[in-house]
Amino acid sequence: QGTHFSNLPQPTKQDPIFKIKGPSTLSGHITISGSKNASLPLLAATLCCSGTSLLHNLPNVSDIQAMASILSSLGAKVDAFDGKMMVNSDGVGKVEVDLEEMKKIRGGFFVIGPLVARFGEAVVALPGGCNIGKRPVDLHLRGLRALGAVVELRQVLVLQCYRDGKVWARAANGRGLVGGKFRLDYPSVGATETLMMAASMADGTTMLSNVAKEPEVVDLARFLTDCGAWIEGAGSDNLIIRGKRQLYGSECVIKPDRIETGTFMLAAAITRSCILMSPVIPSRVSCLIDKLSQAGCKISRLDQQTLQVSAHPSHIGYDLKSFDIKTNPFPGFPTDLQPQTMALLTTCTGSSLVEESVFDNRMTHARELQKLGARIQVSGRNALVYGFDEGSSLQGSRVIARDLRGGVSLILAGLAAKGTTQIHDIAHIERGYENIDMKLQNLGADIQRLTLTPVPLLL
Repeated sequence: QGTHFSNLPQPTKQDPIFKIKGPSTLSGHITISGSKNASLPLLAATLCCSGTSLLHNLPNVSDIQAMASILSSLGAKVDAFDGKMMVNSDGVGKVEVDLEEMKKIRGGFFVIGPLVARFGEAVVALPGGCNIGKRPVDLHLRGLRALGAVVELRQVLVLQCYRDGKVWARAANGRGLVGGKFRLDYPSVGATETLMMAASMADGTTMLSNVAKEPEVVDLARFLTDCGAWIEGAGSDNLIIRGKRQLYGSECVIKPDRIETGTFMLAAAITRSCILMSPVIPSRVSCLIDKLSQAGCKISRLDQQTLQVSAHPSHIGYDLKSFDIKTNPFPGFPTDLQPQTMALLTTCTGSSLVEESVFDNRMTHARELQKLGARIQVSGRNALVYGFDEGSSLQGSRVIARDLRGGVSLILAGLAAKGTTQIHDIAHIERGYENIDMKLQNLGADIQRLTLTPVPLLL
């Protein structure tokens, strides 16, 4: 019997890629978008509020669209226009988030705090997002228990198989959460933000210790305070929160994305270029400023919100030197800039040690960088990175973006590499970077977003 073409595997989807021709030299000015990592908990926090909240300067990325979809699925009225989003949660009639929606975005788990605090109950699937190691939600759940919630993790029946899937949380007293004390084993940003939102509506005073000090925590505290909450200590190790039974919608402007800021600073460095960027908050990227200055970059603050970053040979007079990094919670070196920094280090002189202390599987980009000619030795959470004078020589190749920040590190490497680089699975990158290809084009990079249609097999 012959093989029927109808039985052959057929293309099921188009594959968008980034195609980069390097090496590139960048110049000009880049506008930094609003912070994705600040926007997600702020959108979740609108569930705490009666009336309408208005958020300005939201980045146009898929993670934000996914969070808006989650809010809408719960019954909130969401209107998006011109980088703004207006959310009214008075019509929320559900406390269970759709399983498919939760698979799209880890940040969707933030809604558990506001839902159980305001409505007394929440059913939320375990979060999705990038596969960069274990990111358990046990701190979120233990913290909610400390605030008087009954929390259960139940298995879900999928295709005749039981899988861990959903978290059920409800106020034990049948009315709402109550103030309590809780110490985080680790200063988790997500757990800090979830518990801050929950405690803002709890009956009584909550004391949280060993909390995260990231700028995004401070931004969330400021928004909740504007909505009527009482929060003291944001940006320190301890939070004191006096709960209010009702919060009201407010307005806020999302701060510039410190990770995007750092990414473009590293883009200037890896291409030995000079670029301007604004708006930025230099204090939020001070750790990277120190490291790049140590390497030999010249970084100038032109005004309150504009940085000039130069690694152009005519400006610095020598090549960039290697440096070591170890990721840590803020104000330490951000884990979200580790992959991009590793790409830069392959082009510096000497060797560098990269230590990842936040996530246990955030080295998968090293394998992709090796495809581009990088010489990197990985051992667990540590990597020894050799510079161009010790074996690294970036050449264009076909690589895969396996997560958000690892994917953008490949863009940076592609800008510095000789020849053509193709980056596949760029949906990961587009979760967190707004129009990154167009922004780089405006700086002079030869980068294109192309769509490849799979070709059916023929026998």
